[in-house]
Amino acid sequence: MVSLTKRNGSENWYYRRTIPANVRLILANLPNRPRPRGWYKTHILITTGTADKALAKARQPDIAADVERQFKALREGPKPLTPKQVSALSGIVYRAFAEGLEDNPILTSQQWLSVAEANKAAQRGEHSLGARLGIFKDEDERRDADMENRFGAIVDSVLTREAVVTTDDSRWSVIEAVARDLTKGVEKLARNADADFTPDTYVNRFPPPTALDVSAQPGKSLTGLADAWHAAALARGVRPRDAKRWKNVVRRFKEWLTHDDLSWVTPEKVQAWGDERSAAGTAPKTINDTDFAALRAVFGWGKKRGWLASNPALEAKIEGRGKKITREKWFLESERAAILNIALAVQGTKRENPKTTAAKRWVPWLCAYSGARVVEMVQLRKEDVKHQQGGWVIRINPDAGDTKTNDYRDVPVHEHLIAVGFIEFLQQSKPGHLFCDVGEDGTTNGPAEGVYKRILTMVRSVVTDPRVQPNHAWRYTFKVHGHDAGLDPLMGTLKRRAAR
Repeated sequence: MVSLTKRNGSENWYYRRTIPANVRLILANLPNRPRPRGWYKTHILITTGTADKALAKARQPDIAADVERQFKALREGPKPLTPKQVSALSGIVYRAFAEGLEDNPILTSQQWLSVAEANKAAQRGEHSLGARLGIFKDEDERRDADMENRFGAIVDSVLTREAVVTTDDSRWSVIEAVARDLTKGVEKLARNADADFTPDTYVNRFPPPTALDVSAQPGKSLTGLADAWHAAALARGVRPRDAKRWKNVVRRFKEWLTHDDLSWVTPEKVQAWGDERSAAGTAPKTINDTDFAALRAVFGWGKKRGWLASNPALEAKIEGRGKKITREKWFLESERAAILNIALAVQGTKRENPKTTAAKRWVPWLCAYSGARVVEMVQLRKEDVKHQQGGWVIRINPDAGDTKTNDYRDVPVHEHLIAVGFIEFLQQSKPGHLFCDVGEDGTTNGPAEGVYKRILTMVRSVVTDPRVQPNHAWRYTFKVHGHDAGLDPLMGTLKRRAAR
């Protein structure tokens, strides 16, 4: 579970995530080395550095991505480092000191030289009190202890930050490199403190941090990218239903791929997935407009944020004439009658939420006379139905729940709805949502989805033709009859208004 939360003594929002059981087991068996900051026994708690929730939501994906990198590295287990990777890690430490403190070295030149001498003493095994007391069985053991004491924590910190889980031998190679290179960095800071800013040439020996080869070393996962994209999508106002649907496309692609390594995703793999789905009977329009569109959006987002070097779904496409259409998209007269009759006859049970019973009774009728989407009617509130200018009007309001355009629109209440008792039902209802409750997250997303499915089940019991969408077909029905009634100019105006 991932969430933003507050903690005692701080105004800032914190990223909170439960550590998966398999990762907890790995951590328990690791040598006694420091965990990443904010990692506890069962959960992770990392500050977003802000009390502004909107800003915290915007920062959450980057934190989530870093956590996923750590998880993946731990699951893959220790990997030996190449000399180039060792040098890249040592270069990160060197730059943090030699470049990070260049403008303001803080210490005097003599003090920095004392630090450099202490580093050299540790390399000889002559720095710590234990080394000087001679309590080790030989010089090698004494030096190892001195080097560990002097540089071990620094090395563990950079390994943790870069999500590198390596072998003991490779870790020791990084300690040796840091001992050598950090001493050179300290000597540079001594020159800087003495107003000597001769261009640094030593830094040229290090490969860039990308030489760690994140695709093969700490790695980035499809799951991590999907989770990070999903959090960012919600933060920028994407409808939770749509964000979840596209996130699930990435997960289905991962299951087909049989691994979670983002570096293995290629344009050929993406196209092959689509080809296989097409061969299995999935319509080209579904693959192009949903599957490939979702991958293209998520990978494009990841490319801009350093997850991938390119977008592997950019040119993916299934050629085809589209799905065969062998019947009308709208409800036939017999189907409309069957749905409205079964809705009229709805009887609740003791176990069913009264709002769900009311939804089954009224939502089909409201959709039939408005052309509204089912979820829009499920989210309807009492205060969104008002009497004005001699008639009743329903306002489909984004404040009540997610709408496709995030814009309101007004729909008159048909006189037949009034005749069959809708206004009487409205007046007897409590303020707030008429057909669903508000979830623990403060939205109707989850509860509305549950009510939607129950209406779908009811409608499917009388409209069994798989070629028609049992809920969305109300919109096609309304458009067809609106066309017959000469409403095309008005519907065009409303469509243009909604697009603005």
